[in-house]
Amino acid sequence: MDVKRLIRLEYLSILELNGEGSFQLLQGQITSDMDKVSEINSEIGAICDIKGRVVSSFCIIPKAQDEGYYLIGDKEVMNTTSTILGKYQPFYDVKLTCREDFKFYAMEENELLENFPETDLKKSLQSYQSFLRIHYLHKNYHLLVVEGEDNFIEGSTDNMQLWNLDEINNKNFEVSMDTTGQFTPHELGYHLSSRVDFEKGCYTGQEIVARMHYRAKKIPKLLVKSSQKHIPTSSKISNSNDTTIGLILASVENDGLYHYLLSMNKNFKDEEFEI
Repeated sequence: MDVKRLIRLEYLSILELNGEGSFQLLQGQITSDMDKVSEINSEIGAICDIKGRVVSSFCIIPKAQDEGYYLIGDKEVMNTTSTILGKYQPFYDVKLTCREDFKFYAMEENELLENFPETDLKKSLQSYQSFLRIHYLHKNYHLLVVEGEDNFIEGSTDNMQLWNLDEINNKNFEVSMDTTGQFTPHELGYHLSSRVDFEKGCYTGQEIVARMHYRAKKIPKLLVKSSQKHIPTSSKISNSNDTTIGLILASVENDGLYHYLLSMNKNFKDEEFEI
């Protein structure tokens, strides 16, 4: 297939949940509302620890035939997620399996519509003849999930610049093993989307997350900034008074500029600053 900007996402994998208890297990542990997951709607979600810090993030879709779900995220994080959820497995009728037999691609929306005119953008989850399409937030790129052999790989690239830029522009930060347990959902902007549902029931860390949301005098803020300078990820950002006002969550270089996703803390007064 002759497509442009089809990007291989080899860092992703699937954690599969099978069994009648899959829904109850996830609904009791993740930050998003499983009632919103359907055959035409995917959701993004996360798992927190008892201190209310994010230890895992992922996209959730239902399995097409069996009672169960797929969690899609960073390979190492999905292994950790299996261990976390496995602690509750004795209380539910559910089987957890880390799957390595899926392939993942990113396709630009215009390319998707040109090559697959049956695409319905009103659906955030759509099944095609040979793959699944997932879309979330307002991303320009859609996630394609292929099980088994596929005909995409010859026309694809492993250059993830545009995918990472799309993530930053949509203020989407996915947890990796380097960042697991470091940030609260608010520091990652998770409260701004359906990734954290404040009307659903309890989950691990929920009381702390809710207290931050409803009682904090100031909520952390995400910003997107561009610069000609390269600054390492996790670097602190300071104002003119040398006060730390945030840090760099993610960065990508594109067309001679560095693009940064910043998490600003309570010291940030919406003032101008340079990076």
